[in-house]
Amino acid sequence: MRQRRNQRAQALVETGLVIALFVIVVLGMIEFGYAFMALNMITQATTAGARAAAALQVGTRGTCGTINDASAVTGNPNGIVRRQIGGIATVTNVTVTQNPDPNVLCSGICCTFTGSNIPTVTVTVTGNLPHLFGLLSGALGFTRSETFRDEGR
Repeated sequence: MRQRRNQRAQALVETGLVIALFVIVVLGMIEFGYAFMALNMITQATTAGARAAAALQVGTRGTCGTINDASAVTGNPNGIVRRQIGGIATVTNVTVTQNPDPNVLCSGICCTFTGSNIPTVTVTVTGNLPHLFGLLSGALGFTRSETFRDEGR
């Protein structure tokens, strides 16, 4: 009779350990799924911002196709990128870069581009993604970058 009571106690302890491990694994899977979904949304927002900057949908262009005002892409809180990310992450920086630099002139005039020398626009987003359940300390840092051909030059 005594041996049977000890076995029931052992089974109860084992069940408690298995349930705790199961809960931790399930929370980890949910956390991973959330991070995957959020980083995909951030990548899509970065792509939308790069597409808008490259296709002249936003901002103003100056001499030689220089983007003078990129606030429609980079603006806080109403830029395209930050609006699409919303409250899912903390965005610390959004930058728009043109390559090659349109302010560099070719013999005193704006450069023309052909073949492999096609100008591009790159939008880079950096920030932090908070943990959903707080199982891990800190936040997940991210940097996403998208490059499109610059249609404005």
